[in-house]
Amino acid sequence: MKLYYAPASSYSQRVLIALYEKEINFTPVEVNLFDPEVRQNYLNINPFGKVPTLVTDDGTVLFEASIIIEYLDKTYPCAPQLIPVNSDKALETRMLERIIDVYINTGREALFSDTQRPIEARGAANVIKASKLMETALLLLDERLASRTWLVDEFSASDCAAAPTLAYLRIVYNYEHLSNLTNYVKRLESRPSVINTFNSGREQMTQMLSKLKYPVELAKA
Repeated sequence: MKLYYAPASSYSQRVLIALYEKEINFTPVEVNLFDPEVRQNYLNINPFGKVPTLVTDDGTVLFEASIIIEYLDKTYPCAPQLIPVNSDKALETRMLERIIDVYINTGREALFSDTQRPIEARGAANVIKASKLMETALLLLDERLASRTWLVDEFSASDCAAAPTLAYLRIVYNYEHLSNLTNYVKRLESRPSVINTFNSGREQMTQMLSKLKYPVELAKA
């Protein structure tokens, strides 16, 4: 089984966290999408040119991080179960993962893109809208975490998604005023699976940030 990934990609990172959590053996294949030749060759595997991609032992090709994690959970039913067996909890897990992707990650991307514009061009209406939706989602998570260790009862796919998203969010948005969320991120970043994943991605992300027109600082875990 091969995982085609980029170390600094948040979507690659959530799959890596899942693999490490379940202690599944796999062959990592790093893909440098900024290299034209590498990218062209990779399009033969994933025509969308996105990471990650999982190629199973029988040659099945799977795109999209959430689908890959669901495949891993179904094929390797060892603990932890990242998609809960309970159907209600499974829906809750998928809902939270969508909230993280649609509102928090989209808001993060909008804010990050805004930092690369001249100061006088920042704060457009679409950025403000995305930021407000992101803040609503962050508050929702903070309220849930008042009485929970993880987003659902046990560590799940939603936590795999939250770990890299919330870590990268600190580059452009300080959520320390949300104490439950802040403590949750500390718990995430103390898990060996997350530590290993973040360590492998930090160098690539630092290099990428150093090449930006308007520098931003990578938050430390």
